[in-house]
This record gives sequence, structure tokens and C-alpha cells, in this order.
Amino acid sequence: MLKWIHDFLWKILALVFFPFFYILRSLTSGSTNSVGTDKMYKANAKNVLLTQSKLISQLKKYISKIPETDLLENALNKEFAQFLQKLQPRIYGSDLIRFFTQPTVVENTKTPKTERKESVPSLSIPDLLETLKIKINSTEAPKMKETVPKWLVKPIISKEAIASRTEYLLSAIKTAKQDDYKLSKIDEFCEYLKRYQDARHIAVKEGGIRSLLKIRYQETSSPEVIGALQEALSLLGYTDTVEGTGLRILSIDGGGTRGLLVIQMLKKLEELAGRPILDMFDMVCGVSTGAIIASLLVVQKKSLDEIEQIYESIGTQVFTQHPIKGTSNLVWSQSYYDTALWEKLLKEKIGTETLISTQRKPKTPKLLAVSAVMNKSRLAAYLFRNYNLPCKVQSQYFGSSNHRVWEAVRASAAAPTYFEEFKLGNMLHQDGGILVNNPTAVAIHEAKLLWPHTPLQCVVSFGTGRTELNPIEPDVDMEEVSASSWKSKFMAVIDSATDTEGVHSMLSDLLPPRTYYRFNPYLTEMLGISEICPEKMNQLKRDALMYLRRNEEKFQEAADTLNIRKGPMQKLQDYVSLQLEINGIISSKY
Repeated sequence: MLKWIHDFLWKILALVFFPFFYILRSLTSGSTNSVGTDKMYKANAKNVLLTQSKLISQLKKYISKIPETDLLENALNKEFAQFLQKLQPRIYGSDLIRFFTQPTVVENTKTPKTERKESVPSLSIPDLLETLKIKINSTEAPKMKETVPKWLVKPIISKEAIASRTEYLLSAIKTAKQDDYKLSKIDEFCEYLKRYQDARHIAVKEGGIRSLLKIRYQETSSPEVIGALQEALSLLGYTDTVEGTGLRILSIDGGGTRGLLVIQMLKKLEELAGRPILDMFDMVCGVSTGAIIASLLVVQKKSLDEIEQIYESIGTQVFTQHPIKGTSNLVWSQSYYDTALWEKLLKEKIGTETLISTQRKPKTPKLLAVSAVMNKSRLAAYLFRNYNLPCKVQSQYFGSSNHRVWEAVRASAAAPTYFEEFKLGNMLHQDGGILVNNPTAVAIHEAKLLWPHTPLQCVVSFGTGRTELNPIEPDVDMEEVSASSWKSKFMAVIDSATDTEGVHSMLSDLLPPRTYYRFNPYLTEMLGISEICPEKMNQLKRDALMYLRRNEEKFQEAADTLNIRKGPMQKLQDYVSLQLEINGIISSKY
């Protein structure tokens, strides 16, 4: 803020030099004047130069003494700066010109006081700035209710400056020889892309993707540099080709502590496939409890046994609450459980790094966590991504990669009445299961935006349990049916909103055979999302074991589909396409 104000006031200094040009023009055009007139011009020029020098010194001192608090009090924040930039010189220039061109009377010590002559105008710096303030306020000065903190005010920068800086950083990355210097410039480039959205489009247009790919595959072997390049490419919207014959997607429903069912099923799939879960999928999507499992898999690279231990530990700590204290919390903060403790555990177990920075780690799939935004005109799903979509590609859902991993999980798992809603920026997030409890369709939509020309190889969707439905008997006497209560209506709406099988039925009909696999065990008893009773949790594991035995063939079929690899011809085609793109023979697919 202070720097911008100084820059603005230096522009005033430029106006101070206006009389210089007037005098120089007079001197250069004075060849036809008489000798006396020429002497008068020279005398006036000398006086002007001396006075101008004093005026500049006075203005410099005055500017340096202005405290920053006064600048803020004068409403010179981001909005006001934008307003000043839109002003034309005619709004404020007339006063300045009048100050410098309007003659003032100065006494001459060598002549009587009755004799006066026109000399250099005198100007008070405080009067000058006060005049500018009055002039601007009378035009359309913005109304401010409160002072904006300095760190919230982003500097205003033109598109030309953004383009120039972006081109410089790309050039510096390409010409850097040492890995340390190259890494520092790539880091700077990544931060610049996060700060200015226009920089992404400019970098792609200038061939930034091609340049970064060339460095990654041909010019460096440093793991740190390769990781930084991967983050930069993700920020530009680039995605590598998939390892399988098509897209492999993992989707995990919400369901609180019933997420232990998902962990047991993932263990079975990993056992039958003979490969770690992380190596079998290109995208992992989760909502609520599914977001916790997905982040532990993708970001923390935890094994399934470790995830099970972390899951049980977090559940025991968070969902242990005295009824009196829980009821009191529910009244005051609309959350039965300790939200502060929940956030602390998430920071410790999930991590505080940004989502996009997770791309620096090798073999990191695309990650999605879904929440529901509550303070918009319509209830809307929000996607926390660890990638950016390609330029000029727009998703059906709002989302961003400029969040921390724990924030994504906190927002996605903010179940109403269990935890407080999560405020992030100008949005209020709550559990994504309110709107999208089965995020499989969302994951497919996002995957097709990243790999538009790649078919689906395998989509695996895990539910967190269901119970047998009781069909309506055909011989029910309709006259005996009484009106439903408000409670039953409300619970019916909740069940409909959090239903997961509707999405399953649709995808089962639309997707090709041996492509889509849905696993959702039937439970002896439907447990609440905060259930931690050891006996009931053991029963949950027994239900999962029984389901795995009955559906082992289906699990084996899914594992076989996931293990299908590319043939030699497809690998050769991918290699040729990459080399053509690196060498600029074909343009990027984005």
C-alpha cells in the first residue's frame, strides 16, 4: 500500500516539471526576441529552476513523513487505488496546472515595494495534496465502513506486466543451468501462477507446457526439480497420460465411522490385485469419511493398516463426548462434538500442505474432496482439487486447488449438528454428503475434463453400508393409513438427499460391462456416523467379512480389470506423441 502511494505521488512530481518544458520552449524559440526580452526569459528561468528544486525537496520530505496509518485512513485501499487509476488527468490536472501557471506576486528586494513583477508561483505542498483530496472526494470517492488490513490488499498490476513477468520466468527456467537456480525459478513461477490467473493463460500461449516437459524429460534428473516441474505443469492444467488402457477411478461414499467397511474392502482388492491401491488408480474421490481415507492414501501415502489405526484413533478421540457438554455445545455452536479438537487432529494426521503441492510427490493420483456450500442462493457442491483444469475448460462444479489438505477434509466432513460449519473465504462449507453422498458421477465428470480422449477402464465405487428395504405390502388397507408426522417427512427428505443407490443405478445402466463396480455391504444394524462402541464396530467388521466372502468373484473381476496394462503399440504411440509435443511439431492437446 505504502509503495503504491509513493508511486502515485511521484506522478505528481512529473507534473511539477511542467514549467521546465515551458521555459525551455521559450528559450529555444527566443531567437527572434530582443536582447532585453531574452535576458528577462533567462532571469525567469533561473528563478523557476531554483524554486522548482526547493519544491521537489519539500515534496520529498513531506511524502516521507506521511505515516502509513494516515494513508489507510484516507481510504487508499485496493478499491480506492482502482478508482484513482481510472481517473483521467483532466480531473486533477487542472488544479495543478493552475498552481504552476497562475502568476503570483513576489517582492523584489532591489526595487521599491510598489513595483511588482510576475515571478515563479509559490505552492504549499499540504495545500496541493489537500486540493487533490477534495477534488477526488467530490468526484466519486468510495464509502468505506472499515479499514482494510494491508496484507489483504493485493497490488494492482496490468496484464502487460503479468505477461512480461511470466515470459521472464519461463525464459529464466529454460536458460538455468544449475539445479538449485532452476528449482528456485520454478518455485517462483508456481507462486506467480497461483497469484495471477492471467499468468496461466499467458504461459500456455507462450509454450510453457512444452518447455517444462522438455526440461523434465531431457534436461534434469533431480527429484526436487522434477517434483517442482510436476506442480507447475499441474497449475497450467497439464496431465500425463494414464498408465492403464483407460481411466481408473476410485470413489468413496460418506458415512462416518462406517468408513472402516471401506478399509476392509480396499484390503481385499489390494490382496487380489497384488498391487498397492495407490498404484491402481488415476483419480481418487471422496466425500466426508471418504475424503479422510482418500487424503491419507494419496497425500500421506499411508498403508491400509496404518489408515485403519489412524481412523480408529481419531474416531475414539473426537466422538467421545459427555452428553451434558455435547448438548451445551449443540445449543451454543450447533455442534455436538469438539470442533477445535477435530481440526487439531486433522492438521496432525492429514497435513497442512496445499493441495496443489501434493503433485510434487511421485506417483500421486488426482485427488477430489466434495463439500456443500451453504451460503449461496442455491445449495452447491464444491470440489477441493489437487490439480487445475486445462485452460478454457470449465467444470460443472465450483472448486479450487488453493486450499490446504486438512481444510478440504474439514469442509467435506463438517456434518451438521456434529461439527460446526467451516468458513473458508466467503463460503460456508458443510458435509458434502448433504448433496453428493455418492461422488462417483462427480469423479467421472472431472476425469473426462482432464483426459477428454481417454476411455474409462475401471470405476470402483465403495459405499459405507446399507440395510434391507421393507417393501410395501400390496394388501395394506389404505383407509387405515394416517397422515405422516413432520418428523417422518423430514427424515424422508434427509434419506432422499443422502441416497447413494440412485447414482449407482444410473451408472450401472450407462457404463459398459466390466467397467463399473459398486461395493456396498448390507449391515446387520445401520450404525450412526459417530458410533464407537467396540461391540458394534466388531459387528461391522463381521458384516464386511461376510460380504467379502459372498462377493469374492466380483472383487477378483475388478482387480483383473484394474491390472490391464498398455500394450507395446499403445506405449509407442504415447512416446511418439510426447516427443512431437516436446519438440513443437504438434501443439499441446490443451
